[in-house]
Amino acid sequence: MKPNLYTKMFLCGTLLLAGACSDDDEKPKKSTNISVVSFNIRVDNPVDGDNVWENRKAAAVTMIEYEQPTLIGLQEAQPHQITYLAKNCPDYAWYGLGRDTGECPPETDSYAAEECMAIFYKTSEVELLDKGTFWLSPTPDVPSKGWDAGYNRSCTWGFFRHKPSGRNFYFFNTHLDNSGTEARKRSLQLIAEKAKEFNSEAHPMFLTADFNSDTDETIFAPLFRVMHDARKLATITDDRATFNGYKETATRKLDHIFFSNCLAYRFKTLTQNYGAPYISDHYPIKGLFVIPRTD
Repeated sequence: MKPNLYTKMFLCGTLLLAGACSDDDEKPKKSTNISVVSFNIRVDNPVDGDNVWENRKAAAVTMIEYEQPTLIGLQEAQPHQITYLAKNCPDYAWYGLGRDTGECPPETDSYAAEECMAIFYKTSEVELLDKGTFWLSPTPDVPSKGWDAGYNRSCTWGFFRHKPSGRNFYFFNTHLDNSGTEARKRSLQLIAEKAKEFNSEAHPMFLTADFNSDTDETIFAPLFRVMHDARKLATITDDRATFNGYKETATRKLDHIFFSNCLAYRFKTLTQNYGAPYISDHYPIKGLFVIPRTD
């Protein structure tokens, strides 16, 4: 049987990673490595009791400092949460637009409700070359609610240059609707179409999201035609649930990282204590990828 593209990349990636990463050390050791975190940060909501944002925010910063991801896709991030992370994570810049206004969230220390699918990126490792936002609806160019969705849903994207390797790549970050089944289906179709449209030159590509669905659902079929599930294809991986609801037993895998045109080396659900029992009602997830060098 003729090996497919991913098999070829796996074989090459295995050679690249030999001696570069151990099972208990995910931090990049090769210039071709990119690490990605998807994190539903959970809105600042007083009904969360002991798990309100004020009691979780320092632990969120500790997670970022410890994991040192190249990029972070945040879901449910409100302006004051973004402001706090930006001030306390100076190695990172960010981009995103409010899902309702389509405007850049203001810098503020006061509560601000509008959610943003922000992308944080480490400026020492990557350079942002282009950026944009589209909405998960039949009118994706303007803030809008799609199909049977309960809320406006948006997808933030960035086109980056990876400084150590010289490779350009795309990064998408989104949050599918929690109540609209048709909206989740149509949203994945739209994201797959946009990914193909943007990435006509077959650059490496990543997608982070709270999908509010597990990948065994048929709605993922269009996405599987253009990208791979890191949880399933990573050399080292786990199968832990990501939605914990601030309880010890997580119940559902709702958060995923998809990729293409690179190798997934490690996937991990970040369940450890970073200074608070829970840094969100979702566990963050992390993927370590190997991208081909330009030389």
